Amino acid sequence: MPNDIKKLRRLMRTSHVLQKGDEDVKFEKSIALKQAWRFESFRDALANGFARFTYYKKDGSIRTALGTRSSVLIPTDKLPKGDMSDGAATWEDSAKAIPYFDLEKMEWRSFSVLNFVSLDQVWRFNDPLA
Repeated sequence: MPNDIKKLRRLMRTSHVLQKGDEDVKFEKSIALKQAWRFESFRDALANGFARFTYYKKDGSIRTALGTRSSVLIPTDKLPKGDMSDGAATWEDSAKAIPYFDLEKMEWRSFSVLNFVSLDQVWRFNDPLA
């Protein structure tokens, strides 16, 4: 399946998760789709470089993290098991959460799409303006 179709399917699944929500957080359809697009941009940023971003932790506190999903920045012994032949993280995500490699703690972390707040700064490897 082409990558664009995979991204579109993931975008729609994420939007559905946001609409369904949980007992505390639910989004209207239009807001859920906008948030899903923001989250997809976030996934792309992590796959093609690294980013500073903010999300709510399970305990309700706010966390600002510096993370990546690019195999170039992840130590070899911490790489996920699976196909990394294209130079970027290609393992599957659920529509509910995203794993990322925390560049400050040098460990894997994840958070729920419902708790995503913002993508604060992005550094891309293939960005001609960087």
